[in-house]
Amino acid sequence: MSTELATERALYVGNMISTAVYGGNLFLYAYSTYLLMTSSKQVQHKIFYIYFGGFLLLLLTISVAGNIAFCELMWIERRNNPGGPPAFFAANMAAWYNAFATAAMCLANMMTDGLLLYRCYIIWGSRLPVIVIPGIIYLGSATMAVMMVIESAMPMSNLWRGLPAQFAISWIALTVSFNITVTALIISRLLYFYRRVRSFLNDEQRNIYTGIVAILVESTLPFTILGIISLATYIQGAPCAMGIEIIWAAFMVLTPQLIILRVASGVAWSKDTACNITQHATFPRNSSSSSSTISMHSQNP
Repeated sequence: MSTELATERALYVGNMISTAVYGGNLFLYAYSTYLLMTSSKQVQHKIFYIYFGGFLLLLLTISVAGNIAFCELMWIERRNNPGGPPAFFAANMAAWYNAFATAAMCLANMMTDGLLLYRCYIIWGSRLPVIVIPGIIYLGSATMAVMMVIESAMPMSNLWRGLPAQFAISWIALTVSFNITVTALIISRLLYFYRRVRSFLNDEQRNIYTGIVAILVESTLPFTILGIISLATYIQGAPCAMGIEIIWAAFMVLTPQLIILRVASGVAWSKDTACNITQHATFPRNSSSSSSTISMHSQNP
């Protein structure tokens, strides 16, 4: 199989999967917004989460639409151009719709990582020193993203070669490093609380705050693993790299939508949750009393 054909197949598969994930994002945003607007529970920053999730969905729409437009032109409208789809692919990497899609993806990444940094800060009891190192990595990642977008928009530039590719690799590497750091911090914190609460909370409460779903969503572990795979394939120049990056970009928006859903459902971690768990671990009560107290006094961020 030629490299060009393998790349086109990866692009096709990536677009199909990202479109399916886009549908999931659309549902999650609509459902989260419904819960936030109709919930009787007090949710801080309700309007912020609604607009935040909506803007992320808009950015994902731009990214997905840009990729689909590129493929439609390459495979249908201009397939008979000299050189065929491979020549069109090489000549139009810097087209305005591709540059726009790349910019939307990078902005979505900045917003997602910003939310993850905030969630790490909350789960660690609002301890500022904990997020200093992730914050520095975040700033470096944002800088590389801006430089990548600028370089990739230059005429005849190619995001997979030369200076744009160097900025892209730096951006993905810093983003993955940030995700690994934040994921490790959040998982270690949740596991720490799991050891403290398992003796006096019932199974339902343990699953809500320290269960597998809570760890996967709050720590964004699947997104982090997908980012590592994306970085590895990008560095190697594998034909599947573009398809994996498209899927990674879709999960980039899915991750915060899942966190917002937990906030809207009233089961997300907050600093009140951590304080209550610590208090009950210090002064243990019976299981039902502790569970109800945490449920009553925890307030979503």
